[in-house]
Amino acid sequence: MSAPARLHLGFLDLNGSSGRKFGSIGLAIDTHQTVVEARHASAITVRDNSGFPTINRRVESIIETFYATLGQHLHKDEQGVELSLLQRIPEHAGLGSGTQLALAIGTALCKLHNISTNTRDIASQLGRGARSGIGIATFDRGGFVIDGGLNNASLLPPQLAHYDYPKDWSIIIIMDETNHGIHGEQELTAFKNLPTFPLIDSQAICHLALMKLLPALVELDIEQFGHAITEIQALLGDHFAPAQGGRYTSPRVASLLNYAKTLGHTGVAQSSWGPTGCIFLDNVHSARQLMNVLDLYAQKELKDQAGLSFKIAHGQSDGAKIETFTL
Repeated sequence: MSAPARLHLGFLDLNGSSGRKFGSIGLAIDTHQTVVEARHASAITVRDNSGFPTINRRVESIIETFYATLGQHLHKDEQGVELSLLQRIPEHAGLGSGTQLALAIGTALCKLHNISTNTRDIASQLGRGARSGIGIATFDRGGFVIDGGLNNASLLPPQLAHYDYPKDWSIIIIMDETNHGIHGEQELTAFKNLPTFPLIDSQAICHLALMKLLPALVELDIEQFGHAITEIQALLGDHFAPAQGGRYTSPRVASLLNYAKTLGHTGVAQSSWGPTGCIFLDNVHSARQLMNVLDLYAQKELKDQAGLSFKIAHGQSDGAKIETFTL
């Protein structure tokens, strides 16, 4: 069972005065994935060679929640699994690791126990999708997605738009392993304590998404697509700046993104709370050239490069993959 990472590129409406709040823009990418393998067992066993005990505890918690919800009808003797975590999306990097881990495990266990359900129900039962539906949608179908946020009666955000991301377009992914994005209680506190997002800015983001971002994606106009992403990110990044220390979480990633802007690149963004940054380009050749330029800039201008890395990503046009083996 493998699930792709995703970029979360912004919220449509953090004001909420319309009766709906959040609404997300995002994209499945091919550089990182979570891969799990599930086998029948008499008890819950987690196998993971990452060396992080907290990961094992998180996996165990997801499995226990599964058997208390989707698998509660199973006899106690059947509520066991040997779960191997073979690959994982980096945690707290803004790539959707938590949702993809929960959905991958939940889907694998449903398949193992012949439980018929769907991804949205798995997400709801395992506590995912409280704000964004991007990870749920990309798990199912990959691609570029916009969801409609939540109202008071919503359990999960509805999907509003889904497009295949252009195959030739490339994305430079800039990662900073020494910095973690806001998460958990810190994230809840940030949403609670930040000032009310201005309605005029929410309206501007919705207009940018509908009348600039999506048309540019359909018409394969990378320049206007990039402009729209950058404008949306500026409005959101400045709002979140008091919680994350600036428009971008990582000062080093910020320096590289701002340098790319000075070179004329229009599409720069931070995924979710970061620290991962991304730059959107129209082909892999341009991406390689810019990545080399950014690497030289980092060597010259950034004193410490430990944990800083670059990857070239492409949009992933399909979702999670399931393979079944009979022993």
